[in-house]
Amino acid sequence: MKVIVITPTKTIDNEQYLLGKMIDMGLPTVHVRKPNSTREEMIKYLEEFPLEHRKHLVLHSHHKLLWDYSLKGIHLAKSHRKQKFKSWLTETIIKIKRDHLTVSTSSKSLSSMSLNYEHFDYVMLAPVFTSPHGHRPSFSPGIIQQVMRKFPDKIIARGGASAYHIEKAQELGFSGIAFHNCIWTSNNDPIKEYSVIKDRFNELKIAIE
Repeated sequence: MKVIVITPTKTIDNEQYLLGKMIDMGLPTVHVRKPNSTREEMIKYLEEFPLEHRKHLVLHSHHKLLWDYSLKGIHLAKSHRKQKFKSWLTETIIKIKRDHLTVSTSSKSLSSMSLNYEHFDYVMLAPVFTSPHGHRPSFSPGIIQQVMRKFPDKIIARGGASAYHIEKAQELGFSGIAFHNCIWTSNNDPIKEYSVIKDRFNELKIAIE
């Protein structure tokens, strides 16, 4: 099962160190989501990672930095998929696919997920789970389980996810799960939280991809 950790929107103290430790513990993918960062701020952020960690990073913005820093891929929001970006998007995807890098996107509806399924390496569907941080699922488990049969291997559960939800995500047919608030809540130890997630995968005998 694919495992993704999404960064906090605002960079916290020692964030790159914490993410690096998670990568060393086996975290395969980090989504760098900094919607308010400038290009210069993103460059500074990326340069805090050693070269061996950068290949695990997926950019949500300033996508052209992908090639300068040998990253894992890019993530495209709804705004990137609008018509005015169409030629840029097509050209970018072709180039990235040629270099065997990943291109992902997000959907907040099953119809949007269906439309984007064929064009991306994976699609994050949100919100899926209930969490103490205000996330409420938009889809019933029965509907998700039925829909997942038509869209195997590419759909990532996002929104409210914690170690508690790993087994449920697998039962519903998701091919991966993305973690955010459960890692970065202010009173949490991010390394400990990722360790709990990793231990739960081991208990369930589910391989992390």
